[in-house]
Amino acid sequence: MGWRPRAWAAWAAVLVGIGFVAAEAILLRAPVGDDEGAYWQSLRALARGEPLFSSVFASQPPVFYYAFLPFYRFAHSLTGLRVGVLLFGLVGLAATYVVSRLLAGDLAGLLALVLAATSPVYLHQSVVLQADGPAVALSTVAIALALAAVRADARVRELLAAGAGLTLALAVGIKLLGAVSLVPIALVLLGATRGRGRLVAAAIAGGLLGSFVMLLPALASLGAAVDQLVLMHLRAGQAERGGLGGNLGFLLLRRELPLEVLAALGALVALLRRDRTIVMPLAWVLASVLAVLLYQPLFPHHLVILSPALAMTAAVGLGNLGELGRGALVAAAALVLVTAATGAAVAVGEARVALRPDLHDAEMVAAIRAASRPADFWISDNAYAVAAADRDMPGSLVDTSGQRTEAGLLTVGDLEAARVRYDVAWVLVDGPRLDRVPGFRGWLDAHFHAVESLGGGAVVYQH
Repeated sequence: MGWRPRAWAAWAAVLVGIGFVAAEAILLRAPVGDDEGAYWQSLRALARGEPLFSSVFASQPPVFYYAFLPFYRFAHSLTGLRVGVLLFGLVGLAATYVVSRLLAGDLAGLLALVLAATSPVYLHQSVVLQADGPAVALSTVAIALALAAVRADARVRELLAAGAGLTLALAVGIKLLGAVSLVPIALVLLGATRGRGRLVAAAIAGGLLGSFVMLLPALASLGAAVDQLVLMHLRAGQAERGGLGGNLGFLLLRRELPLEVLAALGALVALLRRDRTIVMPLAWVLASVLAVLLYQPLFPHHLVILSPALAMTAAVGLGNLGELGRGALVAAAALVLVTAATGAAVAVGEARVALRPDLHDAEMVAAIRAASRPADFWISDNAYAVAAADRDMPGSLVDTSGQRTEAGLLTVGDLEAARVRYDVAWVLVDGPRLDRVPGFRGWLDAHFHAVESLGGGAVVYQH
């Protein structure tokens, strides 16, 4: 099998990529999704010089924030940050194509690309400012580098293996779930027929370098970093434990079932044909499924960890049907098209919902702008509305999630310290999250008074 793809496959892959970008571009200016407000405020705090962990509360590893800081400095907007996420998503698709093509040829690469690009959760996580999509994208790149390393010649092999280790460490530095890709990378490198030891050593060296880069921002505030990155998630997982059954329910979400069923079919075909190329992508799927079943607390967006692995497994497995004749190959193509069309249809429906104007947030943004000056700081449980109004929150309070409160890492003492340090004159309460902080109402009444009631029960308070 040559390194260079055939012209038809390369051009088809480019067209899929263009379609993916065009579809995602529609959502770049959609209303807020998930945790975007907290991350947006975190990057605003970093841009004004506040250090991570000691001043800016960080629920994700440091590479995530510093990877997107240049996008914020350039555009100063959520749209600019989402463009960065989209670039990661596109890179992840390219890596999915490369891995599948190296494993099973041009057609498998193209099929995997189409399946990943039409996975609803991959589409969502390639435009929303969260860490999951970029981490999975870099994980896929790391696997592509490892696979290229075992097939390369001379010293390029070791450089590629070192790149795989480095990229894996950076993926973990974006979100810890990136560590799951260690399983397929290890299988690839340990399965090398020559120079295995040197490849593994190079990958370890690259991983150590990447780990040093990842940990460097945390060294000055190691205790705070451990609390924010580890302790918060452990305690929140214990408090919100849904058990195996709850996680299994997420795994069987209807919008992801078509791709999961197709991957299972592909794996079955490959195993019946005794095709060893299925081992690596199937191992990645199994490791990812295990992570999903054990992860606490689990949310639907975490399922993006499965998308490239499922797409590869389906494509590599179904590629075996081509050996059974034209009819079997047509059947495989039809299955892929039906799965892709189903995923695209689901994504279109979700996009329509996402593009609906959020009148509640718009009202809060307008109220914040009218009430305060650009230099004023706010305390709020709606970080998005504050950032959209071009106002800042204290770095220590960018995350007011229930997970942080349940972990005991958000207290009235934290609120008071931030009020004094930043001379906070405004509070916006939009929901029950701040009320979960013990003593919050007493602290609020002692320092602020209500000045405006908004729709949905939101209230603006002034010092």
